[in-house]
Amino acid sequence: MRKLKDLLLDRSGNFAVAAALVALPLCLVLGVAIDLTSAVTWKSRLQELADSAALAAIESDGGDEEAVAAAKNIALGNGSFAVGGVVEVDITTPTPVSREAAVEITASMPTDFMNLAGIRAISLHVTAKARKAPPEYCIYALDPESTGALSVTGLGKVSVPNCGIQVNSSSPEALRHVGAGKIAATKISVVGNYQGGGYSVSPKTNQPFLADPLVTTPEPVPPTGCDYSNQALSDVTIPAGRVFCGSIDFGGKIVLSPGVHYFHNAIVGISNNAKITGKEVTIFVDSKSSIIQAGGNGAMELSAPTSGVYTGIAIFGSRTALPLLPTISLAINKNYWVNGTIYSPMHHLKMKGTNDKKLATGLGWIVAWQFSYNGDSSVNLDGYSGTPPKGLGDAAIALLQ
Repeated sequence: MRKLKDLLLDRSGNFAVAAALVALPLCLVLGVAIDLTSAVTWKSRLQELADSAALAAIESDGGDEEAVAAAKNIALGNGSFAVGGVVEVDITTPTPVSREAAVEITASMPTDFMNLAGIRAISLHVTAKARKAPPEYCIYALDPESTGALSVTGLGKVSVPNCGIQVNSSSPEALRHVGAGKIAATKISVVGNYQGGGYSVSPKTNQPFLADPLVTTPEPVPPTGCDYSNQALSDVTIPAGRVFCGSIDFGGKIVLSPGVHYFHNAIVGISNNAKITGKEVTIFVDSKSSIIQAGGNGAMELSAPTSGVYTGIAIFGSRTALPLLPTISLAINKNYWVNGTIYSPMHHLKMKGTNDKKLATGLGWIVAWQFSYNGDSSVNLDGYSGTPPKGLGDAAIALLQ
């Protein structure tokens, strides 16, 4: 056997030892590179999951809990390749009519080669944020030809600070403003022209005609028969699904149970002492029905459904056109709010603000054949914090990061 001294003096033996000593760290370096490349690939896949989860949360039709569940289902259901995946979802509303979803995913990737150096896993962390911004318009006046299709008179203020106003009429005075009040919006678009001043931004004329944004939402169909006909109702709780016909007078405390309530061939009066409340409610008003609220001392507190076909719609007017335009007339005051959208595509929506100078908030969007406001108080028409009806909020979803 050759002695160690001879081996060290032998050039070929010296090279073999050197090669053996260099091979181990070289293999480790190559292994680390492979593991790190895999980690980059895994992180990219996790980022795609986080993006998809954030968008799923924003696109969810339900409330915050449903949005969180939708995001986690996407992330956890498709992230099985990662180890110990944890998904955190946060839903916020930075403005009353916008919604953000932040998704954070942490996971571990087992190593193949770095394990030899005692590094058993690489921690991965990704974030994504998506936003549903306000719809471009909060008020639509659908009438294509009438003068004053949208009109505001008096000392009060109609405000849609987060979105715009669309007036479809081609009339030279399609939009009318008379008085010392204000009309405030991010943009005002008119197919025809406008009259008056007091606008927060100059209305743009000769703008494109816009179709009814909620036209694809199915119209409620009232059950056969009448549950209440030519009656005065006071201090009563009304079950969902009931049909009101003829002359209906509401007084005292009226509680509407969650669901759809139908007005069929009805003239509905709301007296000064009435207090109408309802959560998760949609009121359907057919083409031969009108709602008239007398005075401004009554109270109305309604909130639209947060899920289902009529999500975000508090009042739904029929699309059937008649020679005589029906009216929905509401006298708003400090005790009045409709937390949802008023959709009356073939009704003239009239709102009158009392002189208590209170700001009526909570309203979602208005889509009406004609819309007019008269009064001395201010009304904020885009204070709705819930999910907008499909058609109003679908076009403003984007990833922020």
